[in-house]
Parts: sequence; C-alpha cells; structure tokens
Amino acid sequence: MDLIKITEGNTKLYVPDNSKYNLDSSMPVFFNPVMKLNRDITIEICKKYFKKDFKFLDLLSASGSKGIRILNEVPKAEGYFNDINKKAVSLIKKNLKLNKLEGTVFNESANKLLESSDLKFDFIDIDPFGTPVDFLESSIKKLNTGGLIGITATDTSALVGTYPKACLRKYQSINIRTFYMFEVAIRILIKKVLFEAKKLGVNLVPIFSHSSNHYVRVYFKKIRNSNSDLDIGILNYCESCFNYKINKHKTRIKRRCSCGNYFFQIGPLFTGKIYDSKFVNKLDSINKTIDLIKSESLIDSFGYYDYHKIAKKINKKELSKIEDIITNIKQKGYRASRTHFSNTGIKTDIKIKSFMNILSK
Repeated sequence: MDLIKITEGNTKLYVPDNSKYNLDSSMPVFFNPVMKLNRDITIEICKKYFKKDFKFLDLLSASGSKGIRILNEVPKAEGYFNDINKKAVSLIKKNLKLNKLEGTVFNESANKLLESSDLKFDFIDIDPFGTPVDFLESSIKKLNTGGLIGITATDTSALVGTYPKACLRKYQSINIRTFYMFEVAIRILIKKVLFEAKKLGVNLVPIFSHSSNHYVRVYFKKIRNSNSDLDIGILNYCESCFNYKINKHKTRIKRRCSCGNYFFQIGPLFTGKIYDSKFVNKLDSINKTIDLIKSESLIDSFGYYDYHKIAKKINKKELSKIEDIITNIKQKGYRASRTHFSNTGIKTDIKIKSFMNILSK
C-alpha cells in the first residue's frame, strides 16, 4: 500500500496516496481528504461537549484518521477503534505510533463487535460508506446516558429524493427532490434514528446537524426516559407553487394546496429542531459551516428557500444580491439568514408567497 504523510488539525497521519488509488471502496484502506470538514466539526463538538474523561468508539475506522484526531486533540479521551479490514487495522496502529498515542484496536465486523463486547461508550462515531441503518440498533445499545452518537449517511441520492424507492426501502419514508432537499434528507435520517432508538426504549435528541455535497451528518444526545411524543410528521409539498404545510398527524390525508393542486406528501420525517442553539453557540467558528449554522440555528422554521430556483419559477431574471434580500426580509419583521445547506439558500420564517413578492420587486 502506497502511503503519504499528512498533517490534519494537530495530528500527523499516514494515509493512502490518492494519486495512486481511486477514491472509492476499492482503496486498500479508505481515506477521503474532503471529509476533513466532517472530522474538524467532530473534534470541535467533542471539545465543547465532553468536559471530563470520556470513552469513544470509532466504529468504522478505516485509516483511523477521525478517532486518532479525537485522541490527540480532545483532552481526556480514551479511544477504541475498529475495522474489519486487516490493512486498516495495521494502518491505525501505525498512526497511533506516529502520534505516540495509545488506543485499543479491534478487527471485527461492526455489529459483531458491538454485540459481543461488554463495553459502553460516551461517544460513538458511525461513518460508513453508504447508509448507516445497519449499524443503528447495535450502536444505540452501547451508548451511555448523556453520551453522543454521530451518524453520517453518504447515500444522499436516496435521502434527497433522487431515488425515492431506495429512500422508502432504507428509511421507510416517501420522498422527492425539493429545493430544500438537504434539510429534508437530515430530517428523514433523524426520523429513522429516533424510531430505531424508540424500539429499544432509548431517547435521543438531535443537537447538531450538517450537510455537505455528498453526505449528511447528525449528532444525537442520549437523555433519560421522556414521556413526550416524537416530533414526526408529513411534509405536504406543492410542486406547482412551492407552498408547503407540516402535518403532524400520522395519517396521509389527501389535501389540496390553496393554488388548487394536490400536495405531494413527503415523509414521515422529523419536524422538530435539528440544532440545540445553546450548544451550537458554544462552538468556535472554526469554519464557514459552523459560522452559518450559528446564525440559521436561531430561526425556528422548516426548510429554506433557494432564491435562484424560486426566481426562475416566477420568471424573475434580474435578482438582488442575497444579502439585500435577507435585509429586506428582516425589515418586514421576519428572521432571515444564509444557510450552509445551499449557496443560494435563505433560512427564514417568512411565508413562501411573501418571499416571492420580495423577489418579484
């Protein structure tokens, strides 16, 4: 295996030379440099969340890059690593030695390890190549109360509605593409995780979510038993005028939009808050994603508006700058912010018709 030595954060790593391998599952040990954002945010969340000794599991470690960074850059961390690939295990040990760190390394299938071990963890990281659904049940069982579980899904084509049948099969939700499809993707993933936890009598609460161009990721906190119902509902979406309504009832009742067309019903999905704004505010603005999320997490509304796509819908060819549109919305007494979900997206609590009126002027 051809390796190169890199530095990411404050950590040195041996990783496969990407000039010699395709960036896919055929790599001898998978490492994606683009996922640095994912790793950076994980480090920052662990730094701010864990104030005392904590035990973490990097369940699908590959090169061990994320777990080794946690062990090296977050105080009071005790690290456990796992990968079914023997080459990955050797590379993890090599990277531990490179950074003069100690960690426990397993060479097992993920579910077998979780089901056979008596260990429980304060943080579990699930970052698979594809869907995380196969690892949810066994991972949730091993999470300590008060702990965090970080879950990545890279099968975004299913979650954003490009392949509705795959979304229904994997996540048991009906979906189509919308202009706020990345937030819908996160809400469908959250719904799936909460349902799996509920089956086990476990209560999870999402505290941070983010999306990149090829994955979505959510961090959940395990809380003590709660009698409150899950915030699950149906998104009624009008493909004609972009109007939408949230139906928090479980029944799929056919309803017409005010424009006369039928709503397309998306879901079930999570309808509650996808951020804990108080926790988000504690994070350092280490990158643009966190900086944007700090702003948008203060707006308690569903979805976001892609002003380019909406302008095309209303045949508006000359557009104001996005900052001017946001200012205009705020002047009308509403909240508004750019969103990390889209460069042309605006998070706001203004209604779609009023938003269109602002764009049309």
